[in-house]
Amino acid sequence: MEKWDLYTKYREKTGREQIRGEKIPKGFYHLVVHVWIRNRKGEYLISQRSANRPTYPLMWECVGGSVLLGESSMDGALREVKEEVGLDLEPETGKLIFTKIRGTDDKQDIMDVWLFEYDGDLHLEDATTDEVADSRWMTVSEIRKLYEENRFVQTLDYFFCVMEADEPDYGHIIGKMVSGTVDRPLGTAHPRDPDMIYPINYGYVYDVLAGDGAEQDVYLFGTNKPLKSFRGKVVAVWHRFDDVEDKWIVSLNGEDIAEEKILGDISFQEQFFYGKLYK
Repeated sequence: MEKWDLYTKYREKTGREQIRGEKIPKGFYHLVVHVWIRNRKGEYLISQRSANRPTYPLMWECVGGSVLLGESSMDGALREVKEEVGLDLEPETGKLIFTKIRGTDDKQDIMDVWLFEYDGDLHLEDATTDEVADSRWMTVSEIRKLYEENRFVQTLDYFFCVMEADEPDYGHIIGKMVSGTVDRPLGTAHPRDPDMIYPINYGYVYDVLAGDGAEQDVYLFGTNKPLKSFRGKVVAVWHRFDDVEDKWIVSLNGEDIAEEKILGDISFQEQFFYGKLYK
């Protein structure tokens, strides 16, 4: 029987356990990992799911799975790699690329996406499960070909906008004092989706245009009351990998905000995009 820890959207362990296959209570999340492995040639280790897998049989993907009860995200990533493709990776060779919180009807998880560097031989024969039928090093173009032929798990399409993206530099933005209007106050509904209620104030900065040609959007922290306007300090930037605009994180009192707090509070909307927080 596989068990998981349950977390709040702020990545706090609740002390509650979840049995795999049972419905997760609303407002709770379990931790999952996606693990990409890259060699010095820039190739990625891609694995083919076994024919007996209940979903996506014989399709190609990266290593991934649920983090077990008592494990950290890193622990889960290393274990999944050993189980699926037989490799013993060193923790210091991995880095967390981004985190995505998903709270939809069919997904209630916190997904950590890892990238490890590895240049050794492949040892699929050392895998401790039969989840994987084959594993190969592939270039980005080869992976894209699999995707276009519908032989690559389609929900991993973020690979193409994330792994090869340049690191943005927000040094000229973070620390800046800005003012603006709140057009979607805390507690109001999204203009096109009445079921999406804003848990924080959301607005735009005066005289600053974003990548979409409209005013620069901001998420506002530091009050639990609806606002009409604001002035505050940019303490972080949420960079969307799959969109043309970023979101500035503004602290009304100028104080720093924990990453877990930011990710949890903006997940109501950002769960529909792939992104990374820069501080």
